[in-house]
Amino acid sequence: MVDIFLNIEPRENLGNKIIINQTNANNLQVTNGTPVIYYDKTAGISGEAIIEIGDCNDYMAFIDNNLFSQYEKNIKWMGSFTISKKESNPTISTPSSQANISAPSQPSYPSVSAPKPPAPAPPPPPAPSQPSYTTSSIPSQQIPTPSPSTQKITTKIPSTTPTRPQVSQVQKPEKTLTLNIVLTQTPMNGLVQISQNVAQYLELNNNDPIMYEDPTRPGVFGGARVQIAMVQDDQIWMDQETYSTADILSTQVIVFNPQAEPPIVKKEQIELEVEIGTGIDSGKIELSERNLLTLDLQENDIIRFEDNLTGAWGAGRVTINRTLSDNIIKIPDEIFEAAGIGGTEVTVRKNMSNVIPLQNVELGISPISGENLWDTLTVIRNNTEVLKEWLNQYVIFKGLKLRWKDANAAIKIISSIPDLTGEILAEVKMTSSLNLRPEGLVTFNAILIIDISSSMLARDMFVKNIAPAVEGIHAAMSGTNITKFLSYFKDGTNVPRRLGAAFAALLFLAEKVGRGFGEKVSIIRFADVAEVIDFGEGMPFFDSASGKHGILEVAANEIVTKIGEAQGMATNMGEAIEEAAGVLEAYNSIDGTDKPCMIVLLTDGHPTDGNKFVENVNKYFVPNPNLVFYIVGIGNCNDELMNDVARKCGGEYFKPNDMGELLIWYSKRARDLVVKLKGGRH
Repeated sequence: MVDIFLNIEPRENLGNKIIINQTNANNLQVTNGTPVIYYDKTAGISGEAIIEIGDCNDYMAFIDNNLFSQYEKNIKWMGSFTISKKESNPTISTPSSQANISAPSQPSYPSVSAPKPPAPAPPPPPAPSQPSYTTSSIPSQQIPTPSPSTQKITTKIPSTTPTRPQVSQVQKPEKTLTLNIVLTQTPMNGLVQISQNVAQYLELNNNDPIMYEDPTRPGVFGGARVQIAMVQDDQIWMDQETYSTADILSTQVIVFNPQAEPPIVKKEQIELEVEIGTGIDSGKIELSERNLLTLDLQENDIIRFEDNLTGAWGAGRVTINRTLSDNIIKIPDEIFEAAGIGGTEVTVRKNMSNVIPLQNVELGISPISGENLWDTLTVIRNNTEVLKEWLNQYVIFKGLKLRWKDANAAIKIISSIPDLTGEILAEVKMTSSLNLRPEGLVTFNAILIIDISSSMLARDMFVKNIAPAVEGIHAAMSGTNITKFLSYFKDGTNVPRRLGAAFAALLFLAEKVGRGFGEKVSIIRFADVAEVIDFGEGMPFFDSASGKHGILEVAANEIVTKIGEAQGMATNMGEAIEEAAGVLEAYNSIDGTDKPCMIVLLTDGHPTDGNKFVENVNKYFVPNPNLVFYIVGIGNCNDELMNDVARKCGGEYFKPNDMGELLIWYSKRARDLVVKLKGGRH
């Protein structure tokens, strides 16, 4: 049966519990709630308690302050107990049967008088020679010696002396001293005496606990309380009971301060108990300073933690918490939840793999509280640089979900480039592109701006993978003109660009109607002039909520006729932007200024009206936080210009390779209002 010798300290409201740390619990093979027995055979004290694992060092245990006060009245109690796990038939003796506890027989020593009580140390004379110590020398000081009748132990106890089972190893601190034992027949009531120099070196005061180890039997410890006295620097004085209780068989002991920190031993990994941190805004994982040194970490280094039972893991940057226990790792709740850790203990190690920068990240966005998803998206969109700085403090791994409280935003990593596969760790840089995807329903109006210049007659749109789009249009609308129009599109053939543009507009309209949220769609065609298509009775938009009979077919016929069968010479994009601004005002007068709007420009060329296109985008679109502007380029477009304009307005510039890619893109845009954040709004 394993037993452990520990110094005892009082704590309030423990009842019949005794608190030890996880290391000693492992040595005793006990867990929370396990019954144990504690005893001090010299003082005749024993009792039973229930284990609670808590925050204390390897040399200490806590008991209820009322019990401590009661035991303290026993002048023979040294303030320490031997603790062992309670077996089904315990053999530990009670005070009344104390004589049954066998103790090693000891040889006779000459009776000596107790050392003199403490006295003020005289001024230090020239330093005499000092004995050798296990670490650096203690400060020299001349100490008056005890009476001449004192005698040190000079012979080793015979090895045949019975011994009790060896207790578990404890990690000694850096500062230890090897002292010669001097016995006295005068009771010292559980105290041992050391010199002022020794006490100063070990950072001990009167009545502090001290521990000592038999150098001939490593792992056999004893403990007592300190009294500073005028003894020699190479001596420790104790009475017969203290000596025999510790089962020391040597003429010397290695003494140390049990409350001093043990030496730092570098390790590749350590086992720690998880504490979930709530309200930690820094995104940092907290460790004690000692654990940072043990793992050879610096502030802001990256660590990994892993559940050994399930293999679940997570990672984060580390920060020092100097008040945190050495057996605890404090993980922010969002990082802990994303990691999927199921247990209460994790293996912690320094991350040795590369952390890759992310080129692009798609973020799922939803409000932490409330239901106005678009408001949350707008706040994030208008604080792009702040968002990236906030994300940069996190180590990104697959499945991570975060809460940006300042923006009321719950943020989920949906996808990224490069992809977060396996155990890849990544980080968001200021140069990373971010896509904000609403995690929930956002209804939005739309304006499609379509180029019908003469270059749009070029027959170079390759028909490929369009069957799903054809089925979608047939499901939403019918009519002779629609059927005839769709018959032009046969897989493997090329069709004019203007027909492809009309097809995309039809599909967008069909998807909007299928959503059933009463969203409005306006279509503007432009070449020499810009014109808003009339959907009947002077309405500049199609309203799927109107319920008017045949309105969808009327809108489809207008698209086929005025887009698919029309053309012009110039490419006056600036005028088209002005017309879109007018439609947007009409939307705002009906739905209010806060409802978002998507604008999609499809073109195959360059603006022919000078700088009017860029000027009008800067005037009408860029300042509007509820607008997203996409551009689709086919043919010979000014790619650099179109990309720059789209990114300033939260959109993207897209160039399809064939009809299939074009239709898939329009179908997605009809459903999803994704905000692209590449360089922020300018």
